[in-house]
Amino acid sequence: MKLKNRIMPAMLFFGVVAFSSCDDRDKTALQPTMEQGAISHVMADSSEITSYNYAGKELTQINHYDKETGDLESFEKFIRDNKGNVIKATTHAGDNHAVLSEQAFRYNEKNQLTQTTTAYYNGSNLEYNAITTFEYNSKKELEKKSVLEGADEKSAKLKSYTTYESLPNGNIGQEKQFVVDGKGTGKLFSTTTYSYDTNQNPFFNHAEPGAEASPNNMTVASTLVHGSKKTYRYSYTYKYDERGYPTSQTVTSPTGKSETYTYLYSN
Repeated sequence: MKLKNRIMPAMLFFGVVAFSSCDDRDKTALQPTMEQGAISHVMADSSEITSYNYAGKELTQINHYDKETGDLESFEKFIRDNKGNVIKATTHAGDNHAVLSEQAFRYNEKNQLTQTTTAYYNGSNLEYNAITTFEYNSKKELEKKSVLEGADEKSAKLKSYTTYESLPNGNIGQEKQFVVDGKGTGKLFSTTTYSYDTNQNPFFNHAEPGAEASPNNMTVASTLVHGSKKTYRYSYTYKYDERGYPTSQTVTSPTGKSETYTYLYSN
């Protein structure tokens, strides 16, 4: 199973990066070039919020824009090894291109991601370090992700971990999130169950390592928070083109509020 991300909206990987106050020359330079049929832009209410840059089939940069002003707020750049694996990712502010975070990625002999180290910055000051580790079952499916605070693997403190159960088709069926207390004991915080359609997730093959997702498009995400015993349900509906690719996604929150995202492709 490949590791992909399911945030904003459910199919979207990486989060939304944007740049504030970039001029026309900056925007022109950031226009994506990509393979035919690749996802190129995400729109919300006719406003561009995300665009994707490619070198051939490989994603090289994600650009995030302010929905109201159209300004570029931040962007993420990726460096790969000769196998095509992402080995470094940097997030930059849009206005001055200052580094907001740096990530390094480590893989095992099976080419599976095993660890990421992340440094977060505020201006020129290092504010926080984190280490994330990944474990897999015999079917090569993601089984556990652990998040530790600190820069050194030996001294970093475990803060939380998430366990995953995969469906036979490779989609993630359930995840359980645990928070680790001061004594090092993990306590179950939430359980999330997912449902999917049978269409192809266009983001599945273009995602940051360590961002878990599924090959099909999510239709329901239902989260039970165990402390409060409250359940939060998000639903996702799609429109598709003749290839079966989603052209729009409508997200309905637990409060009933809906927002629609439109997806553009390179052809």
